[in-house]
Amino acid sequence: MPRLRVTRSTFAVAIAGLLIVSILLLSSESTYDLHFDNDNEPGHAPRKLTPLDKVRAQHKALGELFAPSDPSLPQGLEYNSDGLVRGWDRIYDVLKQGDGLNRKDKKKLKALMSTHPIIELMEAGEEKWKGLLERQSKTLPQAVTEYRRRYGRAPPRGFDQWWQHCKRHNVKIVDDYDQIFRDIEPYFALSPELFRKRANDLVEKATHTAHITLSPDGPSKLFGDRAHSARPRLLFKLLEPIAQYLPSELTFSLSDHDLGSWLLGDDQKQAALQAIRDGRYLTEEELKAFEKREGRVKVKGFFSVCPVGSPGWNQGLSMLEGNEIELPAAETSFIYDPLQTYDFCNNPSLLKLHGSLSFDFVRESMLRPIFQLSKFARNPEFLTTPLEAYENSTSAKGREQHVPWEQKSISKLFWRGSSTGDSYSKRKNYTWRQSHRPRLALMTQATEGLKDVWVKRGQYWDKESWGVKKLNEAYMDVGLTGKSHQCKKEDGTCEEMDNEIIFKEKVWPKDAAKYKYVFDIDGNGWSSRFHRLIMSGSVVVKATIHPEWVTDWLTPWVHYIPCKIDYSDLYDIMSFFAGPPDGRKGGHDDLAQQISEQAKKFGEEHWRWEDMQAYMFRLMLE
Repeated sequence: MPRLRVTRSTFAVAIAGLLIVSILLLSSESTYDLHFDNDNEPGHAPRKLTPLDKVRAQHKALGELFAPSDPSLPQGLEYNSDGLVRGWDRIYDVLKQGDGLNRKDKKKLKALMSTHPIIELMEAGEEKWKGLLERQSKTLPQAVTEYRRRYGRAPPRGFDQWWQHCKRHNVKIVDDYDQIFRDIEPYFALSPELFRKRANDLVEKATHTAHITLSPDGPSKLFGDRAHSARPRLLFKLLEPIAQYLPSELTFSLSDHDLGSWLLGDDQKQAALQAIRDGRYLTEEELKAFEKREGRVKVKGFFSVCPVGSPGWNQGLSMLEGNEIELPAAETSFIYDPLQTYDFCNNPSLLKLHGSLSFDFVRESMLRPIFQLSKFARNPEFLTTPLEAYENSTSAKGREQHVPWEQKSISKLFWRGSSTGDSYSKRKNYTWRQSHRPRLALMTQATEGLKDVWVKRGQYWDKESWGVKKLNEAYMDVGLTGKSHQCKKEDGTCEEMDNEIIFKEKVWPKDAAKYKYVFDIDGNGWSSRFHRLIMSGSVVVKATIHPEWVTDWLTPWVHYIPCKIDYSDLYDIMSFFAGPPDGRKGGHDDLAQQISEQAKKFGEEHWRWEDMQAYMFRLMLE
């Protein structure tokens, strides 16, 4: 057998290479920083390293130095159209099997297991948030130019007054109002006369609504059968001071329901967008043809509004053949684009997993200009800024509910809530146990079964099988309060829920703020406690399918942690931040603290009373 000959020069090169890699892997104060080089240019004060900076260097360096040589091997994470990032399991499985894997590629893939998808998501989120702030217009002409670039038309009348409001009140985000555009865009296919007719019909005929008239020349007023309700009264209080700056009097209708119930078919939406491109309006006859969906579209229920060929549409076709909705396969995945995960056309399993989608009947598709507190991604209503449970952070109550990270004594995930979110009963192809709130309670009180969780051991992440009881003891303080609610007594559903769910006592917000991690989940609609939670100093782990007015601004993995509505990522999230369930080292408490502090800063700078006024002011102008 020939002897291996190593010259001094090749030996020196090898040693130098090993030293470089070791420094990259072990240095806790690395200056390898892909995103913030400009901060250290001449004229800039040196920027203090954040906890994320300290892991960024290792992550990026590994990605560049250890790319697999075999193209058939996993190259990294996969960002999919449903809003989820996948691919980590493939790297792990290839390593475990090891068939036909040479030592060089095995070493490279193993190096990738020393990082984590959440690090990459935090990096991308931080870059996105920084870019959003930096690109905001500084002058009115810049804002007009940016508006034209984004939306392909001139800003509405009164835009200059809106700009002055932003400047007077230090509103920092002045360009990114894409949620408004998503809401209003199809309505440009209605003639002004038809739009006003439909708006007036709502004032005259709609039930469970309040109506607001804002006048720049006289008194504004709140009226309608729900004018006494707290929600419209709070919105009126927000809007009345800006009425004087509107170009003309405006009357609109606000639903007092938790959630909008109308949908907009994709065929109708595409026809509206085509009419806008053609420079014309849809006629009443054209609209009526789209609005009556039963018998016109083959697919039934919610999926009837989906684009032809989308996962939702295909699932609807499958259901016509007697098949049930399939739940996602078990895999490691995390949310990178929350808006895509809200859409049941991209994620058909939402109809099985979320209570507000459990009644899958045919709905008419209609463009009616009503304002709504919350809605589905496929709804045509205009989102407002709900003020229910909003508390100014400078108030005594707001200060009481904030606990600094260093004073938080419990490193678990906390949640309490009632069993809202559905109308629970015994129905075909339905069980209350799959609805989002009861399912959360049942999952976190379970004591039997095993669950695979990613755990960091030394330098590498590994998949370990843990008892569900141990995971819940280590990570969870979650439960429904009181007793069963919104359920049908006559068919025994309420009794079933009371027997199977371990209901817990309520906890005051100031006591909940002692937990480092707090959960936020939809009820009958949006969660009104979201603002309070991000101001509490805790990290918010949020599971929702409802877009909110602030969704485009709040950045996942920077201001909060997004959680899938099936909760399959929840234990992995807790393992990454809080550490292994056995209490050994391996978590990222410092990264969790960073998110909590960035969230509070967001609330103080971008979720103020004046920011909500700016959003609604701009919506009024449109």
